[in-house]
Amino acid sequence: MTGQTWTWAKLDAQTIALVEETERAIGVGFVVIYAPGDPRRDMPASLPLEAAPLSDIQLEHLRRLEATVGGVAVAYRPLS
Repeated sequence: MTGQTWTWAKLDAQTIALVEETERAIGVGFVVIYAPGDPRRDMPASLPLEAAPLSDIQLEHLRRLEATVGGVAVAYRPLS
């Protein structure tokens, strides 16, 4: 993966609905899908979020989402 830039994936309405369903199912603040992309695409330098600790069942939900959308799914929660 050296030299590859990852950014927010471009999602259609159906995929956004799947992401929202996964957020509700695993009970986290946000699920973000990343995909290889254009390094010039604007992304915030930082957000008030941290990776959410997940159980095995929650991780399985993310893995199924990744397989469906073809990206990398990361669960976040707001910083405490």
